[in-house]
Amino acid sequence: MYLLKAFRPLQWIKNGLIFIPCVFALQLTEIHNVLLDLIIVALAFCCMSSAIYLFNDLTDRKSDARHPIKKNRAIASGKVNPKLASLACFILLLGGVVLVGSVDTVLLIPSGIYIAINCGYSLGLKAIVVLDLFSVTSGYVIRTVVGAMAINAEPSPWLYTTTGAAALFIVVGKRYAEMRLTQEHKRRQVLERYSLNLVSQLLTISAASAILSYTLYTVEKEMLLTLPPVAFGLFRYLYLLNTSESAESPERLIIQDIPLILSVISWIIISAFILGEWYPQMM
Repeated sequence: MYLLKAFRPLQWIKNGLIFIPCVFALQLTEIHNVLLDLIIVALAFCCMSSAIYLFNDLTDRKSDARHPIKKNRAIASGKVNPKLASLACFILLLGGVVLVGSVDTVLLIPSGIYIAINCGYSLGLKAIVVLDLFSVTSGYVIRTVVGAMAINAEPSPWLYTTTGAAALFIVVGKRYAEMRLTQEHKRRQVLERYSLNLVSQLLTISAASAILSYTLYTVEKEMLLTLPPVAFGLFRYLYLLNTSESAESPERLIIQDIPLILSVISWIIISAFILGEWYPQMM
């Protein structure tokens, strides 16, 4: 049970980005042809991301043991033996690589980049101001790239721009919430080099970039009707960052806040309505 928690299964929700390119690049009637490959790739990234979390916890277990909150993590607390965690890390990483390679060997390139960046993050990039933000953001973009490569699609560059901007908004928002909610001695080390004012400015810039890039993308794809639920979701998320006690965990906010869930459902329905070409028929 403790080992499973160390896998951080709640973080697997991020792998939903792998399915985004097929939604915008294919007709709804064509998606079933590539669905199995995308599921395999998503499972591969679940394995690889969990392996990276284990690697990070193993690398930081001594410092985490002295941290007032992180000391409760499975490895830092001693509930999971480091040798067992190391073995699980290796098996998950190997399994993820084998799975993604079974779909298409070319996917090993972005997957390798994903692993390298995240290992670099664990080994030191997370202590470098701003670079820590971009390192985490890259994981979201790479998932989208892999999803496009898995179906041999060439999405608009605006899809990658939107993904990157939205991911940066989420990552900066997490830092903002941590600075707002957590006492200074309990924060991650890199936040000692940030100020709340700076993070607030970065949050504003990333939010504006996200909504602007998505607007331009919807104009290109003739999906402007999907903009209202996205704008509402973004503003709702900003509200939660400033009011919710769970704001440090974006994954929990997304699955616990009803208005945010409804905005996602609305976006899915409207997107399906447009991509299914029902809208032109009704006009």
